[in-house]
Amino acid sequence: MKLKAKNRELTGKAARRLRHEGLLPAVVYGQGHKPKNLELDEREFGRVFARAGHTQLVDLVVESGRPQKVLIKAVQISPRKNSPIHVDFHQLSLREKMQIEVPLTFVGEAVGVRLGNGDLLPLSQSLRVETLPTTIPESIEIDVSGLEEADATIHVSDVVLPEGVTAVEDGDTPLVKLQPHRVSEAGEEAEGAGEGEAPAEGAEDSTEA
Repeated sequence: MKLKAKNRELTGKAARRLRHEGLLPAVVYGQGHKPKNLELDEREFGRVFARAGHTQLVDLVVESGRPQKVLIKAVQISPRKNSPIHVDFHQLSLREKMQIEVPLTFVGEAVGVRLGNGDLLPLSQSLRVETLPTTIPESIEIDVSGLEEADATIHVSDVVLPEGVTAVEDGDTPLVKLQPHRVSEAGEEAEGAGEGEAPAEGAEDSTEA
């Protein structure tokens, strides 16, 4: 994916004027590189970001120069308009491994859910891995179909990762489990009240004639 950019002279509060022209202020940085201020076409960036997210490499072309391999590191969003107002790019060395959060995708239908033994409870939405920039997976699939008994859990050590990708987190870290159904306290109280107790002797009304 290719994204065009221009060098940006306006910085700080003055950069707000760019957004009125459909432009988006950005900065690219990386190890061994001085941060560089850029401006992007907002619509073009939106199309690229929708496909690349935070895990796929983007060819950033500045002023018709050579493409730079970057990741979209951070996107600042306006709370009023729900639109991007600033972008951070991270320029990468394709020969050096990096750590990155990769989204988890849960696939399949848990046997325990179908049998009524519990509900599927995701415990994490991403997994931190180490890999080369060229082998970053778009997402990591976790097959939950084998979860049958209540409290059955899939841990980091159970996940099969693509070649060249290793998990950074501890292997005992739980990612998803079959949460058993809980009986509400209100339900238990109602059940207890239905059983009732025999009235104590002499507890009847004793209205005098």
